[in-house]
Amino acid sequence: MLDTITSHARLHAAWRRVRRNGAATGGDGETAAQFAARLEARLERLRADLRHGRYRPGPLRRVALARPDGRTRTLRIPGLADRVVQTATQAVLAEHLDTWMSPDSFGYRPGRSVDQALARLRGRALGQRYVLDADIHAFFDCVPHDRLRDELGIWITDPRVRSLLELWITGFGGRRGLAQGAPISPLLANIFLHPLDAAFAREGISHVRYADDFVALARDRREARAARRLAAGVLARRGLELHPDKTAIRPLAEGLTFLGERLIFETGP
Repeated sequence: MLDTITSHARLHAAWRRVRRNGAATGGDGETAAQFAARLEARLERLRADLRHGRYRPGPLRRVALARPDGRTRTLRIPGLADRVVQTATQAVLAEHLDTWMSPDSFGYRPGRSVDQALARLRGRALGQRYVLDADIHAFFDCVPHDRLRDELGIWITDPRVRSLLELWITGFGGRRGLAQGAPISPLLANIFLHPLDAAFAREGISHVRYADDFVALARDRREARAARRLAAGVLARRGLELHPDKTAIRPLAEGLTFLGERLIFETGP
């Protein structure tokens, strides 16, 4: 798998994607112009370092973004070389792992979109009367690294790729958290939250998840409360928790805002 990630075609495609996404400077200070000026040499060095175990990620650049609610969200942006490798790795792993992911998970997966998640939710709402509108408290800041490393052993069979992912996790700093701004973080988030999807499926609870945003549907309050208990239990075992103030059970007829869109449902008599 590492040979595929480090192929000439994959690294070039990853660089083009990084450049399309703005190619912001990371923690090492290298600019897009500097990287592009010696592109072939940079990619060849990356390929050699990765294949011979010499690769080490550089520092992250912190960028604070204001949120509409007045709080700030901190991006941690890897250097361009690291983003190229993470982008190539994400693309290859997504191809290999996607068939194992839940059909109710839509975030950052090939061929899936916000619009598809909303369409699935509208379809699933038929015959339902209540919704668990859930929020995972500070998800990207709180993912436990030790537990995430354990998960990689389930999903990733190539030890070299697993070691590469562990290098990035260590580079995120501390013992918890995924770096928002790192291309590999959404894939790691989906891996870490897959057991939540699996638990809902086992219990026959209809839900839709997009990264760390999810809703579960129910015929009555009892079922909605059961969905909340299940989600809380699964997350607690993974070192996470539902946000007590932002998670709510409400009648579906009241509508809800999901993935930035206000949805109104017809629930019948």
